[in-house]
Amino acid sequence: MRSLLDGITSALRIPQQQQQQQQQQNEQSSQDPVGGTGVTVVPSYHQGGSTGARAAGSLPGSSLYGGSNISCSFAAEKLPDLPFTMLLLTQNIGCICSRCDGGNGEEEVAGGGSETATKKGISDAVRTRVADFLLELRLLIHEASSREFVLHLRKEKLNAEGGASSAADAGSPSSEVPPLLDVIVVHFQEIGGKGANTAFNAFFAEALKTLLPEAAWSSGLLMETNSDMQRFTALGSIVFLSSRMCPISSILSFRHRTFVAVADDPATYGSSPTFLFHGGKFSGAGSGRKGFLLTSLRFGTVVVNYLNVHLYHDSRNTDAAMASPSLYSVQRQEALLEAMAECMVFISPEDPLFIFGDFNARLDTHNLLKHLKETQQIDVKILVKEVQAPDRFWELFTEPQNAGMIKKFDLELQRLMDVVAQQSGVELAEFAIRFPPTFPRIPEREFAKSNQKQQIEMSGGNVEASEYGVKDDDPKLGNERRKKAARKEKGTGEAKPSLVLPRITAIPTRGYTRRRIPAWCDRVVWNPAGLELMTGQRSLPPSVSSALVKSDGATDSSPRYAYRSFVLAHTDHDCVGLLF
Repeated sequence: MRSLLDGITSALRIPQQQQQQQQQQNEQSSQDPVGGTGVTVVPSYHQGGSTGARAAGSLPGSSLYGGSNISCSFAAEKLPDLPFTMLLLTQNIGCICSRCDGGNGEEEVAGGGSETATKKGISDAVRTRVADFLLELRLLIHEASSREFVLHLRKEKLNAEGGASSAADAGSPSSEVPPLLDVIVVHFQEIGGKGANTAFNAFFAEALKTLLPEAAWSSGLLMETNSDMQRFTALGSIVFLSSRMCPISSILSFRHRTFVAVADDPATYGSSPTFLFHGGKFSGAGSGRKGFLLTSLRFGTVVVNYLNVHLYHDSRNTDAAMASPSLYSVQRQEALLEAMAECMVFISPEDPLFIFGDFNARLDTHNLLKHLKETQQIDVKILVKEVQAPDRFWELFTEPQNAGMIKKFDLELQRLMDVVAQQSGVELAEFAIRFPPTFPRIPEREFAKSNQKQQIEMSGGNVEASEYGVKDDDPKLGNERRKKAARKEKGTGEAKPSLVLPRITAIPTRGYTRRRIPAWCDRVVWNPAGLELMTGQRSLPPSVSSALVKSDGATDSSPRYAYRSFVLAHTDHDCVGLLF
């Protein structure tokens, strides 16, 4: 019996063979001297240039990249022998349009005022952050596409030369424009910030349309449009497909219990795109927005399920540190079991299932603090919304040599998976984590404020912070500058990127806020069928040991995978991705 991965790749060959036959017929007809005036055009989503890439793929020469154009182009067509690829991303974006201290979304500015909301309640600063975020996300996806494409070219080169080429030749970078990955699924949490924000939800959904115009099909942002707090979860998912995937792809309409071909415009199939997902709010969420959102796609004969989750957070640090396991970990177990019970009605145990989102999985705080006090004499004071500790405590989370010790207290997710296996019969697993804790990062704007505060303290307190760095303490001059800046920013109301970002990196450049103990909140887990889809093998057990994983994120046998985190500018959660 063929594997799930073989099921998708074999389905891909059928339209590719048909296209090749059509191209051969076109070539023959063009050489036929009789009646050669008609031309049959093979359908293609994009008309590329000489490189086969869209001109629109280059990022603008804005301040985001220091004024120079950064090429993020994708090839319009894929080579027939390219392997199937998929990228799964999860990102909590609540901090983009809210203060990261739990505020109401208004941003404080110099002078003690607040930003005035424009354009239907969305400030220009928030629009700029969204523009920055989408550029970062596009660059991240481009780097993943380039990685897979370069690996394929190296492998082809080695095979063609019989493995005789040197390692240096095999490792040389390729100047080829990469094609877009076959399947990209992005899960968002806290869309709209810390409170309900229907204006932002609509704006964000529209902005996402500019993320990957090269994609042959996109689901658009799938999320609950009803702002009723009894139902709204602020969760959203979006799917992008390459051109070669479209002929074999369909998405489940949960209302009709049938898969609708993506070529048939599934969003209008049942008069509402809300039929394309199944979601809900956890029964114990109360006024909160914690919940789940399930989407299901079929590629050829293989159904793949994607579950977006946002589990309960630790409301009070003091309560979380009282016992091991904490009372909040029990609540998260109940929430995940509820999500599984709701979704297993639609999911076959034989189909791949990927669960990724903000699990809010926290370290075993009680035992961690006890261990640090006994072994390193580090005293930590836990307050309701703050953690008071010496600098060397926070360095434990930023210095790689401490990762092994800290990881010993990352037990909650394994407990979650064990409970799910016992009570729902679904085995879940995760690849070895080789990245730092994903929460709570200091967003770029807070990091800049911290640097400005240090400048103020060093200067004796005679200057105050502004968007330009520091300025004189003349109130009249300060007010004039603020008014001038406001008029300049308010001119068009368009989102403009603002940061200098040479590339997306997994190496953190900013530390953690001191309101929570850092933890790996954002994760990607999968069932045995998901493992089969990633590896192409049925014999591997669902629990993958770290010995199976090489340092570069590759298994001992092909294909490769990467499980990484990415530090983005305006979020307090790192973006976490699984590429295979």
